[in-house]
Amino acid sequence: MGGIMAAVLAFLLATGIAQGRLVNRGVWPYVRQCASIREGRGPVRLYVFFDPNCPYCHSLYDALQPAIRQRGLVVRWVPVGILTLSSYGKAAALLRATHKAAAMARMEAGFRNGRGAIRPRRAPPPVARRLSYNVQLFEDIGARGVPFLIYKTRKDHVHAVTGDPPRSDLARIEARIAGRPKATPQTARP
Repeated sequence: MGGIMAAVLAFLLATGIAQGRLVNRGVWPYVRQCASIREGRGPVRLYVFFDPNCPYCHSLYDALQPAIRQRGLVVRWVPVGILTLSSYGKAAALLRATHKAAAMARMEAGFRNGRGAIRPRRAPPPVARRLSYNVQLFEDIGARGVPFLIYKTRKDHVHAVTGDPPRSDLARIEARIAGRPKATPQTARP
């Protein structure tokens, strides 16, 4: 990461705005460079840093599927592989997969006992560099745990949330991304 990014991240951490509140737009280009798994079509406005063995990440994955499939939300899942010994190898397996979204869907469908259903794989140097970038950015942003969501509103405001938000908060996040009023999708009907 360059000196500019280091300065932006130092500012974010010093001012305490990297968590939960508005995040400086200067972070967005660096987030866009993460190695990730894309779900949905269209402009990406939501990135989720996750660990393949995280039960909260699994819960969030399931909760976001209706928004992705029915309402056109586009998500980039950013593996960090930090929770268990097998997490890194599983993150590498996802990034090495020919059809990454399908591999992630199979992993999530078979999620059991706090473990993603994918066999860990060795990370060749290009994959290891990409995973290292993901983890370094995750740490530099000041994330305190997974899942870690970072999203951009239609007004180009960048926000971050740590943890598996309540479903009502997810509806508000989705509305902000889509540029709808702050009402939830259920109350926004005519």
